[in-house]
Amino acid sequence: MEHPAVKYVQVFKNHGASAGASMAHSHSQMLGTPFVPPSVTTRLNCMKEVFERLGKCSLCEFQSKDILVRETHNFSAIVPFAASYPFEIWIIPRQHSSYFHEIDKDTALDLGSLLRTMLAKLSKQLNDPPFNFMIHSAPFGVSSSCLPYTHWFLQIVPQLSLIGGFEIGSGCYINPVFPEDAAKILWELDC
Repeated sequence: MEHPAVKYVQVFKNHGASAGASMAHSHSQMLGTPFVPPSVTTRLNCMKEVFERLGKCSLCEFQSKDILVRETHNFSAIVPFAASYPFEIWIIPRQHSSYFHEIDKDTALDLGSLLRTMLAKLSKQLNDPPFNFMIHSAPFGVSSSCLPYTHWFLQIVPQLSLIGGFEIGSGCYINPVFPEDAAKILWELDC
């Protein structure tokens, strides 16, 4: 599936006009670029720095049950400690994996089921908000064995507030909801 001109692929879904949805019917999209986007490079460099300092993948090592929303055989759904957005959720493979496209059918079915549950929880708690979800995978061209610090994950971002000048100018986001509180609320919802 790789193409020599494609260095990075972003899989994403925009739900609702304020989240960037351009068509009325439900759909997801995939876009390949001939370069690795700067934000992806920054994220990978941070993951590599943690790995070099601690000798562990940062996403394999989260331990706190305070941020856990749901767990399956293959995945953990969490509200990240440094969530940029209220009720942001990450779905992380429990087994270390750098590339989304390497998952097998059973794992994909488990992911689909968990994603559906997380979206139902957000819809129930937040009255069907506009949202985006993105799959963050490693760039192409490097073997998984050479990437012990990268770990793919799916990020769900409910669009609950507008991004202001501080966020745009600094790249720092103000999240008024503590991750532990968001995780507890979502954990307790029946869906």
